Amino acid sequence: MYLSRRVLLPVLLGLVLDVTSGSPSLQLIPQYPVINGSVTMTVTGITGNIVRITWYKGPNTDAPYFILTSFPGGGLPTVFGPQHNARISALNNGSLHIKDLQLTDRGNYIAKIQTDKTQLDLPVMLEVYEPVTKPKITASSTSPKENDSLSLTCDTSRAMRRIWTRRGASISSEATLSGENRTLSFRSVGRGDSGEYQCEAENLVSKESSDPYTVTVAYGPDNVRIEGTVYVKPGSSITFTCSADSLPPPEYEWKVNGTTVQEKTNKYRISEVIPEDEGTYTCVVRNAVTLRTAAASVYLNVTEKGSTGDSDSKDSAMVVGVVVAALLLLLLIAAIIYLLIIHKRRKGPNDANPKMNSSTRNGQTDNPAQSPEQHELQYADIDFSKNPQKKQQQPEVIYENRSPQNAEPTDNVVYSELKLR
Repeated sequence: MYLSRRVLLPVLLGLVLDVTSGSPSLQLIPQYPVINGSVTMTVTGITGNIVRITWYKGPNTDAPYFILTSFPGGGLPTVFGPQHNARISALNNGSLHIKDLQLTDRGNYIAKIQTDKTQLDLPVMLEVYEPVTKPKITASSTSPKENDSLSLTCDTSRAMRRIWTRRGASISSEATLSGENRTLSFRSVGRGDSGEYQCEAENLVSKESSDPYTVTVAYGPDNVRIEGTVYVKPGSSITFTCSADSLPPPEYEWKVNGTTVQEKTNKYRISEVIPEDEGTYTCVVRNAVTLRTAAASVYLNVTEKGSTGDSDSKDSAMVVGVVVAALLLLLLIAAIIYLLIIHKRRKGPNDANPKMNSSTRNGQTDNPAQSPEQHELQYADIDFSKNPQKKQQQPEVIYENRSPQNAEPTDNVVYSELKLR
């Protein structure tokens, strides 16, 4: 079972007055009263029983500042003074309760307390707080351009603190705060500073957030580009598409060989190309906010060897095919050369002349039955005299020919070195 606040509060206050001892003072409950709310001023730290308590609002306890006098536990009726009104009442323990607080209730209150042992005056300052008003963000420029300065101001009332946030991202470290965080300033705003900003204001009794304020930084146009086929056949169709980095989106203008045409969108289309369409096509873009312009151009080639919309991909495929074929051909040639070298190295020196395969012993072949044409004579050194009248010397016989005498001499003679004297 729960007790209501109105029932529980006086009970607790009575307990405080009965059991608390120490330095006497007046306490506000709640500590930060709010306009249209309520507050209770209660006495703490009192030794003994309170016989009478008189409340005043003002700098002293003179009669004009008298509110009321109550007698806790005495059964005597409450006495009211000139500062009393229907919103003010005395609780059973002598506390002063004010409901429906107004700004006029602010001020200094004094409690003159009479106990069974002593008499004392206790002051307390009552402050009535108002909630902060809903913040509103205003900007120094509603259409800031890249590299311009920009200030955002958070307007609110009764705020003790202001906090700036950016939805989904952090605020640039280049931004600065001033005037108790009232103003957020950018010395040179960039396109990355675009986004939704909020200001949160708070005080001791309330907190409010502004509606999101969208910052849109205009920039560009930059990086103008044209997409489309530049090699086409007569009779085919083409479409050039122009784009650029720009905010807001730019205005478009097309020129053909330097002459402005009627097309004002980002696309330029020719449904049936003729040879006279060949030339330079230029896209000019303009940003209405930054007042900047930029352009890009392409050259249209009209040829029988051209291609239609997918010519770029076909050309790329053809180039790739040629490169692959060339690489395969080079690999084949290298393999053939390698095999020839390996074959030549494996072939012995005697394999070059099959007639020299037989070895000799003492100048005689191992197989005397071979025909005379298979025998060879080698001359190690033949010197010819420089004197033509001198008879030439006979060459030294390295291998004797011991074949049958009636064998005809062979014509296969190998000279290893010839020297002239």
